Amino acid sequence: MSKEIMYLRFLQISVSLMTPLLIYGIMQAAKGNLKLHKRINGAIFVVVMIAVVGLVVSTFGFGFDYSSISTEEALINIGPAEMKTRLTIHRSFSNLLFVSLLITTFSGAVKKYGLHRKMGKITLFFWLGTLISALLFF
Repeated sequence: MSKEIMYLRFLQISVSLMTPLLIYGIMQAAKGNLKLHKRINGAIFVVVMIAVVGLVVSTFGFGFDYSSISTEEALINIGPAEMKTRLTIHRSFSNLLFVSLLITTFSGAVKKYGLHRKMGKITLFFWLGTLISALLFF
């Protein structure tokens, strides 16, 4: 197993485990338990930012080449035949997730709750797109 696929497996497991926590945190906000919502989703934000830094460092610092991963190494292996296409689709979700997560977190922190709720829905869409494409493609 390549170092790239090992790191991706770690991310797949981490995001898969964080998804129910994310949903639980959203449910807490809907119930009015904003303190718990902020703690859970704040922790998820920190973990995602650490993962993003890890991807950047592994790519540029350690020379990981994610496009060299073979589709045969994928867990479920549903998707386009070329890894380059899979990466493009996945990055379409994950890059927009990164931006929407920053806006959602910032709007919640500065108490712009209307924007926070709207961006939360968008963030959840990109979160699920990122998770599903990662599980199917890698």
